[in-house]
Amino acid sequence: MNLRYLLFLIIVFFGLNGYSQISSEADFNEATEYSDSDYVFVFCTDDVNGGSLTVKDSTGNGGYDFAWYKFSEGDEDFTDVLGSGNVESGDSISTITGLSRGGYMVTLTNVVPAQTYVAWVYIGDELTADLRFDASNECDYLGIWVDPVYTTTTYFNTSFSYFDSLNAEYSVFKNKVDLYEWSHDNSDWLGFISYNAPFTSMFDLPTKNTIFSIVTTDRFGCQIEDDIDYTAIETRAKLLWQSMDERTEELLESGNNDNEITGPAPLLAKFTNDSENGQNYTWFFGDTLWNNDVDTIVTSDFLLEPEHTYYYTADTGKTYTLKLISESEYGCKDSITLEINIEPSVIEFPNVFTPNDDGTNDVFVLTDYQSIRIFKITIFNRVGQLAHEFEGDVRDWEGWNGKIKDSSSDAPEGNYFFVVEVKGWDNVEYNNNTFKKASAKENSTTTEETTETSGSGQFGILRLYR
Repeated sequence: MNLRYLLFLIIVFFGLNGYSQISSEADFNEATEYSDSDYVFVFCTDDVNGGSLTVKDSTGNGGYDFAWYKFSEGDEDFTDVLGSGNVESGDSISTITGLSRGGYMVTLTNVVPAQTYVAWVYIGDELTADLRFDASNECDYLGIWVDPVYTTTTYFNTSFSYFDSLNAEYSVFKNKVDLYEWSHDNSDWLGFISYNAPFTSMFDLPTKNTIFSIVTTDRFGCQIEDDIDYTAIETRAKLLWQSMDERTEELLESGNNDNEITGPAPLLAKFTNDSENGQNYTWFFGDTLWNNDVDTIVTSDFLLEPEHTYYYTADTGKTYTLKLISESEYGCKDSITLEINIEPSVIEFPNVFTPNDDGTNDVFVLTDYQSIRIFKITIFNRVGQLAHEFEGDVRDWEGWNGKIKDSSSDAPEGNYFFVVEVKGWDNVEYNNNTFKKASAKENSTTTEETTETSGSGQFGILRLYR
């Protein structure tokens, strides 16, 4: 039981024969139902003898004899003598402590006017709060309730009653919960739903063991607190990723969780498990098996950092969906997905180059390419003699430097012809015929100046200037 809101209350009573004051260092006070001058003083304490009352002669005359009595339920009167004493001239106050709950009367006699006052003491130690888990708790739901379930709108009876001697009736003293304050000790978790009610529920469960707490405050300001330990059963699937150039492992992108990867094929993706409270993990790369890559990995190794290479093919399409499933030791599961977008194949050739060693346009090389799987190029002079050829990984082709094949001799200025056989990872094929069709379509919408610089749609014609 926590003692809160300690305050000093003074209640002024007006009598028929003058007036006096009765006060108490109580946490709460309320007039009885039978009289506006008789009060119940509430003490929020575990000490069953924690009450105190003070009477004061407000006239300041002094000289009173103070006699204190406690209410006897058997006699239904104030017959139990507690103590008395004479206050010397100049003093006009008497305090009695160590009071248990019940009714108390004090008389001020020996001088005129004599005065009598009544007050009641209630020790507010009956409020209880016992946190319990809801029986329907599961992986995706957590509920906690307070027992007993007091509502904030309904009064309930205490075990304390005060007596109206005029009508010979007892009145039950009533209480009510004013506030429920929920809290927890998990600073990493933001999913708590808190409101002024005896029940709270969560659907975004914490992934760390958490202590939930409730502070219940009644209408007297008395408070009771209870804690309950929650063992985290939920897991949260999270991952970090990097996309790399498959050949050079040059970093292209990096990110975490709800992002997507975009890049040309072949695309090497590296993943790091960042899940919370997991024990077993399933990595599904969303790919058909290609080049002996493993498509699914089931592991309990949190530190495993799997890699997978993605290829854009007609069979799988250009978008893959990676999925990581995290499972806790209690069987709860969570998953996260990541889209891998492989860019379509692109290849572009220039139609002019100037191998004069001036550092500008000295090599006939691709102006752009991506996602190219097969690459072959053959270059001839105008009489059909072989000037240059290459077949292999497009990333290995350094271009044609204007030298006759297998020699150090410069090829003369003029027109050259090149033949290509290219296939993208998306199974799109490029050759001189397809390029001519594309070029002709493009040139049908270009200006005359642009058409001249692009070769007038004659793909495969290369002009060498020195």
